[in-house]
Amino acid sequence: MTAKQIISEIEILSPEEQSKVVQFACRLNAGCQLTGKELSALAQRMVESTDPTRTALLREEIVHGFYGGKPHA
Repeated sequence: MTAKQIISEIEILSPEEQSKVVQFACRLNAGCQLTGKELSALAQRMVESTDPTRTALLREEIVHGFYGGKPHA
């Protein structure tokens, strides 16, 4: 099964089931740090965003991507 097929299957799930998939993906990603290039791309998207909710989510992604799964002060 390809990633595209998996994504298509996820899109037809109920919101509750989609939430479980997102939580699972976050657990998988918990220890991953992003590269400088990936962090820069997220920062650029955050700066260009006009949606406050999306901006906040991007900021969280940047923090997570910088620290990875390591706790930070």
